Amino acid sequence: MNFHETLPRYGEALLRLFYPSRCAACEKLLELEERGICAVCLEGFQKLKFLPSEERIRVPLTHGEEAWALFRYEGLIKDLVHQIKFDRRRDLLEIFSGALSLFLERRPGLGRYDLILPVPLDPRRQWQREFNQSALLAQRVRKCLLLRGRDLPVKERGLTKRRSTPPQSLLGREARKLNLDQTFRVSSRARVRSKSILLVDDIFTTGATLEEAAKTLKAQGASRVGCLALTRALLH
Repeated sequence: MNFHETLPRYGEALLRLFYPSRCAACEKLLELEERGICAVCLEGFQKLKFLPSEERIRVPLTHGEEAWALFRYEGLIKDLVHQIKFDRRRDLLEIFSGALSLFLERRPGLGRYDLILPVPLDPRRQWQREFNQSALLAQRVRKCLLLRGRDLPVKERGLTKRRSTPPQSLLGREARKLNLDQTFRVSSRARVRSKSILLVDDIFTTGATLEEAAKTLKAQGASRVGCLALTRALLH
């Protein structure tokens, strides 16, 4: 290891000395080579199974064609997603890269869309959070597909929200539909006419977001709309 390789490592070690990093899952102090979560929690994460086929997203869709999710929104997964969104832990998204790559390898049909659009945040939350986790996730989906020879462009501002809305997580099934009614807008730069669109989101619950976004996109000429979500949450 030469000087140029060791200097950043010593710099990081010094930084960790004064600002120790803790595991996002168990809060144990991280070793220098650990990122985001400790080796023990990472091993537990890697043992998690994708949603079984009988729990695949099967909700009645009028405008969207298909919806997929990798994991249940619970336990360690829920903790990580919550920290990504509300503690601004963008670095934790990297933990999901391997799982995303494997999931997309097993479902080659998800690489046959023309365009990737992240589900947008409303303007107020975008300003408060300073990033859209779905947009960061969409870029990782694109990177995974690119490694498999499929280059799908991501239009981060292709779909936007016209107005601020109450968080969907606070609402019931019917209220979610009304909350999003006519809330999306398609940018002319997205060029969605005759295109098949893959929406990317962090959490799929009732399908209200997919349906409203798909309805808006198809009104602008999109031929087909599907959704890939990191997690699936169930209403109780």
